[in-house]
Amino acid sequence: MTVQYAAAMVLDKYPAFTLPFVMHRLRYSTFVNLPRRFMYFEVPKAGCTTIKSLLRELEGAPPLRLFSPGFRESRRDMFVHARENIPLPSLVELDDATQREVLESPDFLRMVVVRNPYTRLFSAWTNKVMLCEPGYERVYQAIRGSAPAGPGIRFVTFPEFVDHVATEDLETCDPHWSLQTTHTFLSAFDFNLVGKLEQLSDCLARFAQHVGGGGIEFGARANASEGARLGGYDEDVAAKVYSLYRADFDRLGYGENDWPRQPGVESAGREKKLFEDVLERNQLISELYSELERARVAAFELNKVKRFHLLTVANGLLTAGELASSALSRVRRARRAR
Repeated sequence: MTVQYAAAMVLDKYPAFTLPFVMHRLRYSTFVNLPRRFMYFEVPKAGCTTIKSLLRELEGAPPLRLFSPGFRESRRDMFVHARENIPLPSLVELDDATQREVLESPDFLRMVVVRNPYTRLFSAWTNKVMLCEPGYERVYQAIRGSAPAGPGIRFVTFPEFVDHVATEDLETCDPHWSLQTTHTFLSAFDFNLVGKLEQLSDCLARFAQHVGGGGIEFGARANASEGARLGGYDEDVAAKVYSLYRADFDRLGYGENDWPRQPGVESAGREKKLFEDVLERNQLISELYSELERARVAAFELNKVKRFHLLTVANGLLTAGELASSALSRVRRARRAR
């Protein structure tokens, strides 16, 4: 079996990974523009929504296609993460010679944006786990033993989430909290622009200079986590996270003491009710997605039945026609025999 150039580079540095895993990551996470000479490798929870939106502006993309198969989002703008909504090829869609050019040419910009592992993990909890976004019921169920239901819902706390993450393989787990160094295959690829979310405006300024601006406003955009008021780090939790993500801290230039010091704030009763309502909404959205998937499957099966029925009718008509033609021939022969 022939292995593509980019995948071979990755497997040489990460022999424990499988080829399907590497190809899936490269197909989803890389965005290449050959005329403008750049490649972006996305890292979830590290400004990727902002950058993908900018890429869409740069490419003059049409309106977002909503409800893309495989995506369960609770906000319309989050469908920017459906690969089809960014009209740029991935590395694996290019031939080997072009892949090599993208990955090795000195005039090609190879950009990745990373984030402080402390705040990135906290953001994953805030945006995906705490409110149980559609598709993340599995995490809640793994920690609580069942899906959230009814009033008085118990939120998954940040320390509980950290303990759950400690049970996973951080090289291959959910990309929203996997190691950034292995997610991006950092040992295999020569990124010449490794930006930090904490200085995103500087990174985007370099990117804008490389692509010539194109009339796009490249100012940094907010990446807030409102849920931060419901919890926070202490020394024990910070020590656990540092131990789990030590490779990212060492390789990406973040310090052991760079964890947020602001104290957690317990939500007031009304605010807690608001978050309960949001969580309940997300469960409803999740159910609607499930219903949509079931409807798609049912429609597909119905179409198969219809096609089979039409084929049966067509075959029946053809057979009837053949029988009628044969009968007519016999009548004609009988007449001639007289």
